[in-house]
Amino acid sequence: MNQVPVAGIDVGKRFSEMAILSPSNQVYARIRINHDAYSNFDRAFELLRKAEKEFAAKPVVVMESTGHYHKILFQALNKNGYEVCVINPIQSDSIKNIRVRKVKNDKVDARKIALLYRFEQLKTTNIPHEDVDCLRSLCRHYYKLSDQLTAYKNRLLGIVDQLFLSFTDVFKDISSCTALAILEKYPTPEDILKADRQELISLIQKTARKNIKWATRKYESLCSKASNFNPLSINSIANVAMLKANIAMIKTLMQSLDEAVEAIHELLDKDASKDMPVLSLTIELLCSIPGIGLLTAATIVAEIGDFSAFPKPDKLVAYFGIDPSVTQSGQFEGTENKMSKRGPRLLRRVVFTTALANVRKKRNGQEHNPILYEFYRKKCLSKPKKVALGAVMHKLVTIIFAVLRDRKPFVLRKPEEHAKMLVAKNSAA
Repeated sequence: MNQVPVAGIDVGKRFSEMAILSPSNQVYARIRINHDAYSNFDRAFELLRKAEKEFAAKPVVVMESTGHYHKILFQALNKNGYEVCVINPIQSDSIKNIRVRKVKNDKVDARKIALLYRFEQLKTTNIPHEDVDCLRSLCRHYYKLSDQLTAYKNRLLGIVDQLFLSFTDVFKDISSCTALAILEKYPTPEDILKADRQELISLIQKTARKNIKWATRKYESLCSKASNFNPLSINSIANVAMLKANIAMIKTLMQSLDEAVEAIHELLDKDASKDMPVLSLTIELLCSIPGIGLLTAATIVAEIGDFSAFPKPDKLVAYFGIDPSVTQSGQFEGTENKMSKRGPRLLRRVVFTTALANVRKKRNGQEHNPILYEFYRKKCLSKPKKVALGAVMHKLVTIIFAVLRDRKPFVLRKPEEHAKMLVAKNSAA
């Protein structure tokens, strides 16, 4: 058993409860830390120093990862020289029934979090580099905005289906500049039919940046569809109002996405101008892998953080959450095991889209990644497509590991070439 005092902290928004356990697991002290003034933190540090003097060992602090609420406390403790273990809520939830009596409050939770350090070998959490933390925040912000944009596009499509179902026959992308401009000014088929011909053609031409002939064809097709659907249109005040509100939200979110991407570029440009650039060079290396663009590479680097924490490819695969879960009890051993899906979900999201890109062909019929395409095709002969795609994701993570480990760009090689290189390496050693 680790014979050091442990401080467990149950983190809240405005305040946190801290319980310090002695080496014999007795509650040595409790304190509520209000987050609105540094003087409250001073009292907590005084208790920690008192425990250190009492038990001749510096206390280890354990807290739960709770969104952004734990960050202020984490930084303050690190600056004062304390080791902090930030644990996953799944871990703290595992000991909620350590007592039979059903009691749940902040004081009890703080003690349970401290006890978890006794039961499990918890690793100290390192302070992420300022630029990495900033990049992580920007990437997560981008994907949140992207998800919101998708939701509003779907809502807009639902309203357009009621107002003018055949509109998407003319403009397939409901969120294109041309489609949004027309819907904003002429929300119903009746409005389109009453619109000035030259004015509407000019609007189509200007927003689509096409010639007058193309714009005229679109106008005629739009009027034809509007004339046929007009008697069926549900052009209520509510639908028109919701249409305009959704269009406004879509425009705002698209602008916010552009600003998020611009901020990511600004951060990477700032890093590239340093004497020892880290982020920009790492992202450049990852971009050498087929299917990985700048935003995907930035997300991978930001979410992985300290790469030295992953000594083996399997560790990184597990962190991505694409390792198989294990179900075994007595003589029973599960065979239909799914992905564990533990770890940052953004990593699974980006590696999934990268895997899709690697098993597709270009417009000219050429594969993006011939090696992974062939690997996927062979897997599909004996496995369902989703299982085969999971195997491709696993391969991609091992490639990402190799690129980050060797600090060299990706080179497309056949498995036979890799085997020959490995034999030559072993014989030379």
